[in-house]
Amino acid sequence: MNINYLLLSLLFLVATGKTYSQKAFEGEIIYQNSFQSKNSTISSEHMRLLLGDEQTCFIKSGNYKSLTNGAGITVQLYISETNRLYNKTSRSDTLYWFDANVQSDAIVSYELIKNKEKILGEDCDALILKTQGGQTTYFYTSKYPVDFAKYQMHSYRNWNYYLAKAKSVPLKIVIDNEQFKMESIARKIEAKQLPDNFFALSADIPIKKTK
Repeated sequence: MNINYLLLSLLFLVATGKTYSQKAFEGEIIYQNSFQSKNSTISSEHMRLLLGDEQTCFIKSGNYKSLTNGAGITVQLYISETNRLYNKTSRSDTLYWFDANVQSDAIVSYELIKNKEKILGEDCDALILKTQGGQTTYFYTSKYPVDFAKYQMHSYRNWNYYLAKAKSVPLKIVIDNEQFKMESIARKIEAKQLPDNFFALSADIPIKKTK
């Protein structure tokens, strides 16, 4: 065998090995939220106050925790081992959970647009998911990969459908339906190590199943 061919083959295997074994992103993302109400009974400002104009998301090994500055749901926690989503509101200390294997809006079709927008200095593709109730557009780059296998049962809001195709943390999300339009865009993303107990449920916090 030609020695040059052998060296090139080994270099190729090393390079592709690094690509496919790329470590899943672990760290923090801060999103800025904006709202446009299409409902005459609730203003865009009221939606901002209720849902919050800033969201901080932490992600590690299939788990994520989302903190918002709104008056409604202030904490959302997902534990991949049990496939449960926990919500906490500003009016209660109780965490209410439900199984994330529930589809909230069936997907009708999807469209992928390459290099649609630059976000945080990165060229991002756009994945448009058209559903029965509207559409959601995710902007992402492969620079921040996610281990899809840990989210396969996360059907809520079609999160597993998005990750099956993008396999990356979204840097921008646009939800557009008959009631409102919401845009969440990352203004900061930072890779950092999170302690193993960061997503642990505290024994001091009451936990109930959502009715």
